[in-house]
Amino acid sequence: MVASPGPANIILFALGFTQHFSKSIPFILSVVLSKQLIIWPIGFSLLLINEFLTKYASLMMVLSIIFISWIGYKIIFMKLSVKDKSSAWAPRFYHGLLVHPLNPKAWIMVILACTAFQSKGLSIETIPSIAIIFLLIQLIFHSAWFWFGSIVRKAELSEKNSRIVKICLLISLIASIVFSYY
Repeated sequence: MVASPGPANIILFALGFTQHFSKSIPFILSVVLSKQLIIWPIGFSLLLINEFLTKYASLMMVLSIIFISWIGYKIIFMKLSVKDKSSAWAPRFYHGLLVHPLNPKAWIMVILACTAFQSKGLSIETIPSIAIIFLLIQLIFHSAWFWFGSIVRKAELSEKNSRIVKICLLISLIASIVFSYY
C-alpha cells in the first residue's frame, strides 16, 4: 500500500514537477516521519483504536477531507514546471508531518500491519520492527514517486498535457480516499 497512489505519493509526484530533489529532502523526510506519528500510538494501544475510531470517526473524516481538498487545490493551481518559481508551492517540513495523521489510507495501512502481528502477539519488540519497515519502505517509494514526477517534468508538457496529469492526480487522490472510507 505504501507504493500505491495516495495523498503522500500524489503530493510527492506533483512536487517532482516543481522542485529539485535536494530542496525536497526535508519535506520527504517529514512525510516519512509523519507515519511514525500514527504507528507508535496505534501499536501500543491497538485495543483502544476501535473505541477511538468510533468516537472520533466523523471528526477524522472531516479533517482528512479538508486536508485532501487542500492538497487537491494545491495540485490544480500548481504550475508543473521548475521554470516558474514564483507560483510554485514549496511545502515546508511541518506540512509533511500532517500528511499521514490526516490520511485515512495511512491509518488503515498501519492498523493492518499491527493486526498482522496480533496473532503472534503484538509486543514491544514487534512495534519497532513495524516502524523500521515502514520507514525504509517509505524512503524508497516516496522518493520514487518524487523521481517519477521529475521524469515526467523533463518531458516539457504542453498546457493540455499538464491538465491531463493534474486530472489523473486528482482522480487518484479521490479514488484512494473513497477506497479508504468504503
